[in-house]
Amino acid sequence: MVSISNVNLEIFEGPPTQPQGFALVRASYTLTATQHDAEHGQVYRELVQLIGDDRGEGGTAEPIPNGIISDGIVAFSTSTVQITRIPEKVLPAAVLDEDQPPPPASFPLEDEIRVMVTLTPLPPNPVTMESNLIRRGGPVVGGGLQGTTQLQQK
Repeated sequence: MVSISNVNLEIFEGPPTQPQGFALVRASYTLTATQHDAEHGQVYRELVQLIGDDRGEGGTAEPIPNGIISDGIVAFSTSTVQITRIPEKVLPAAVLDEDQPPPPASFPLEDEIRVMVTLTPLPPNPVTMESNLIRRGGPVVGGGLQGTTQLQQK
């Protein structure tokens, strides 16, 4: 199975790189295929999403709503065994506010954000097999049909 390494997140919020109220979110990482993946042209669904990480505060890590940076397909071959990816997306800065203060507090809470890269293997080629042929409802001529199976009557 493929390995994911060197996962990094950068956020550029507001001027001068983005308009006020927006943030450029950039992930970077390296994907390395196994020999089996490369030789068999293995294809993966690649999901890159932001998560709010409150585990350090006794909470959980949850996907941030509308925080998907990239959702696509990546394929390996013998000529493509390592891929460095740098997906990015401009989001409203409010999406990054994953720790809302409880009312009536008006002070901002610190947000803990990570990027999570998930690869799900997909079959490179569908596997298909057909069954034997059953004929039903037509006339039976000559006592039966050779090479096929007839519907059995009870």
